[in-house]
Amino acid sequence: MNKKIINGALLGLLVVAAPACSFVSCKDYDDDFASIRKEINADKADLVAVKNDLNGQITTLKGQLEAANKKAAEIEAKLADYAKKSDLDAYAKKADLDATNATVQAQATQLQNALANIAALETKVKGLEEAQAKLQTLIDGKVDKTEFNTTVADILSKIKAVQGNVDALEKACNEKADKLVAADKALSDRIDAQKAVIDAFEARLKAVETKNFLSAEQIEALKKIATLEQGVADNKKAAADNKTAIGENKTAIGENTKKITDLQTALDQVKTDLADVKTKLADRPTKAEVEKMIKDQVDPIKEQIVKINDRLNFLEYNLLVGLELIPDSYYRGIEAIESNQFAYNTWKVNQLVNGVVDYKVNPTQATTSKLTSRYAEAVYHLNPAGAEIKTDPANFTYLPIDRAYRATNSAAVITVKKATVENGLLKLVLDIQGATKDIDVDKMVTTAALQYKAPGATPRIITSAYDAIYTNSFSSLLIYDIDQKKYAGLTKDVPTSGWDINNEGDSLAIATKIRTNGVQKDGTTIAMDQNAAEAVSRLTKNGFHYEYHLVKTDAKDKSFEAFTLDSKTGLIKANYDKNKPFVNVGKTATVRVTLVQGKDEVATLGFFTVHISQKDAVIKEFTSKNELKFTCDNRENAADKYEAKVADLAAELKAKAELEANAWEFVKTGGELTQYTFDNNVAKQAAKKLGKVTLSADGKNLVWDNITKEQVATLKPGASVATYVKVQKKSDPNVRFYVKLTYNPASEQAAPVAEFQGARISNDWFLNNIRTNEKELRMHFNIDPTNAKFNRFDKFMYSINESYKNGTVKIAPLAGYSPAVLASVHSGWRFVTPKEAVVPGTDGKQYTLTVSQNGLELLANKVVIAKITNDQEGTIELLNNPTTQVLLNNAGHKQLKALETLTARVGYVTTVCAEGNVKTLTTKGENEFDVKFLRPLDLNFDGAVEFTDANIGTTTKTLDFTNIVKFTDWRERNAAEILANDHVTLEALYGVTTIYVANEAEWTTNLNGDNIATTKLVVNYGDRGLHMAGGTPSAAAPIAGFTAYDVNHLPSFTYTTQQKAFKDYQVRVPVKVGYSWGTFNDHITVTIKGTLNNDTNNTRRK
Repeated sequence: MNKKIINGALLGLLVVAAPACSFVSCKDYDDDFASIRKEINADKADLVAVKNDLNGQITTLKGQLEAANKKAAEIEAKLADYAKKSDLDAYAKKADLDATNATVQAQATQLQNALANIAALETKVKGLEEAQAKLQTLIDGKVDKTEFNTTVADILSKIKAVQGNVDALEKACNEKADKLVAADKALSDRIDAQKAVIDAFEARLKAVETKNFLSAEQIEALKKIATLEQGVADNKKAAADNKTAIGENKTAIGENTKKITDLQTALDQVKTDLADVKTKLADRPTKAEVEKMIKDQVDPIKEQIVKINDRLNFLEYNLLVGLELIPDSYYRGIEAIESNQFAYNTWKVNQLVNGVVDYKVNPTQATTSKLTSRYAEAVYHLNPAGAEIKTDPANFTYLPIDRAYRATNSAAVITVKKATVENGLLKLVLDIQGATKDIDVDKMVTTAALQYKAPGATPRIITSAYDAIYTNSFSSLLIYDIDQKKYAGLTKDVPTSGWDINNEGDSLAIATKIRTNGVQKDGTTIAMDQNAAEAVSRLTKNGFHYEYHLVKTDAKDKSFEAFTLDSKTGLIKANYDKNKPFVNVGKTATVRVTLVQGKDEVATLGFFTVHISQKDAVIKEFTSKNELKFTCDNRENAADKYEAKVADLAAELKAKAELEANAWEFVKTGGELTQYTFDNNVAKQAAKKLGKVTLSADGKNLVWDNITKEQVATLKPGASVATYVKVQKKSDPNVRFYVKLTYNPASEQAAPVAEFQGARISNDWFLNNIRTNEKELRMHFNIDPTNAKFNRFDKFMYSINESYKNGTVKIAPLAGYSPAVLASVHSGWRFVTPKEAVVPGTDGKQYTLTVSQNGLELLANKVVIAKITNDQEGTIELLNNPTTQVLLNNAGHKQLKALETLTARVGYVTTVCAEGNVKTLTTKGENEFDVKFLRPLDLNFDGAVEFTDANIGTTTKTLDFTNIVKFTDWRERNAAEILANDHVTLEALYGVTTIYVANEAEWTTNLNGDNIATTKLVVNYGDRGLHMAGGTPSAAAPIAGFTAYDVNHLPSFTYTTQQKAFKDYQVRVPVKVGYSWGTFNDHITVTIKGTLNNDTNNTRRK
């Protein structure tokens, strides 16, 4: 703390003692001044710390006072609610309250004294600031070192004298702060004591409020009064005798009433005294009043501290103490300011007419040169960076000196034209008059120091170090084409080849394409700017600017009308008319660019050409809506020939590009027009053509033909494909346009639809039991061994055409299709996918019916079971193989519902196109139906097998099997009828060789009410007397669970009468019949009649 105050006082005394003087940056006292500056900066930091300490102490005192006031407010609230004067007098006398108030007032007085001391300290701080200003004056002047040391010694003696006062001030502040803390502690203790008094009083008050004001004697008297009053009511007659007693009682009552009144009066007095205490307490200062008192004392201190902060911040950050050049170049290793001067010979040029150069004669150049003034810029660092500085150019002065072995005054005059400050940098615009020295020529260098004179009552002068300043001289200025790397032509007749601009209103910035080159003193050529668009360059700094104008090269020239040119920026644009978008394509204009000094002196010039080019563009579109043809071969034409009028294209070229019919031509390859593709507005010759585009023989039509199906394989109506052909200007092939040919079919030719033609023979057709709106054919086993036509015996073979009149069917002729399509038409009978595709077999398996790809085979689980051997006749043959057999024998010939008799689906199918691209046509008419294959043979049991129990006691009777088997074929003929009519036995006709009878263990019964389909007789009931005997075994392939018998030597059933009575029941014996088309399943049901003369209906015996 002491160090901070001592440093602050030192600064103040330095200010007081410092005389006015000035100095320059000649390094005479650099070390001393640097040390002083360091001390000043340290003093600034100390002052800031002192200020922060004082602010902290003030904040702490204010917080303590607020806490005390808060506690006082809490006491007031409690007293207002509970306190009564009579109770408070015993605990807290008025003197105590006055003492507390006096303590608070004393603390406030101490605070005011502390604030007064702070104000005094602020005055000293202000003195320090003034001392600093004087010290700066001392620094600015050039003082004798002895005088300076004497002054410093005097300052140090004064510091010692002042230091005692500063120490005493600090000690007093600390003591007063300690007293304030102690006072706050005493106030807090007193508040706590008053709170305890209030708590005790609250308890007493509660007791008073709840106390019974009558004594025990008084209450007893009141009871007597009640008793006497009741006695009076009951003993009215004796009232006169007891008047004396009543009077006494009334007296007692009166006395008690008086006591109650006295108690109430005393209570009222307590309430009055309490109100008086509240009134007196209300006279104390409120919390808001205390806060206002503090605020009135503290706010002025805050304002003074803010002012101190502002001054400290200014001293630390805003006081300019130095300038340092940021060199833009080095002159022979010396930090330097560069200036530029240009020599040029003015040009006499053609005048402008309505902004366009009216070119009459070639430009001419003056023989004598002119020199520009020398322009320079200098940028300095400010120290500190945030220093406040006035940018009026009058505040800045340069001190030029030509340096060799000794200093001499310079002939150069440097004037500041403009000054700006940004981001801690001072930027000056300079004008240099008079010569600057050239080391190579003069063996000298011109240097200059910048002086800044800060405005004010006591001006401060800041001087930078001396830095070199030199002049670059340039001559022979010429405009240069950056892209082509050559100088511009100086007349309209020798312009540089120019630039292309797209015709669709595009623009070109000429300024970015050119620059000016100049020759230095050493003869080397360098760029004067990056390009003409550069906003700040050597040229612009020295008063040069570019101008751009279109040129009318002669009386007939109108090319300039195709352009718009900004004379200041050099932005040139092609004029564009959307109704005539190509009218300016190919036009070329001349542009003159001049480099102008000042207002109108042309220092150099150049001529360029600008050409309007174009992007690849479609000028006309023709669209073919021809139908997309149905074809078989991808090489066939997908559409009819399309023709477009050339005259329509010519009209478009005339309107949009002002090209006459004889001024343009088609681009061809051989005899065809060359085709192009378009991608992002860029045309390229097509690698693959889309059809062929030619001109008609008379040249009047574009002919588009030979678009093959392969080229538009995925095209559908509404979509489109396109190709492009090109036309070009005969005199300038770069002027070219494209014609778009679009194929956008409005429709697609549908595949042909066949119409079936064939008259059915009604007798051959049967109602379909599954699809009742259809009729079906039924094929049977062929029984004619003498029919040589098809060799059908023992086969399922049939020609569908036999069921149509004249044995023929066909489709109606097709028309409207290409010859290739019509030539490929083929119609014939085919298997089609069955309606019931999954069917059962006799082996208990499921079979999936499918059709071969060509429709000539029917398969079950991928095994061929039927074929169409002649698709024109419709000859169907059912193949005799194991798979066919299990499906054919699944049901009898009368079982015609779904999943019973084997059924195929057949249709008269028409296809077009060659193999590999075959397309099946939709066919109208009754061309599709079911074909059922009827099982050749059935076994029909008529119920003749019957045994009666107890018929002959215990004897056995046999029954011949041949008497109980009855075969019928698909015609319902039995063996006898077959023999009589067909002259062949059933066995021979159908190849019946074997009867398979199930072993007895497999027989089932309904005995005991069981299910006859599943209940095994022997397993569940043992031997019931029914057996099979005899017969000759067959050599046929065995079947598990069955015994094979020769069909001519069958076994017999036998039955042995049982030794008990019972009712009727049946036994089912499974059988299989083996014939030339496999085996089929059936059974024989044997009835066992109940015991003779017994009640088989379960009636009671008598």
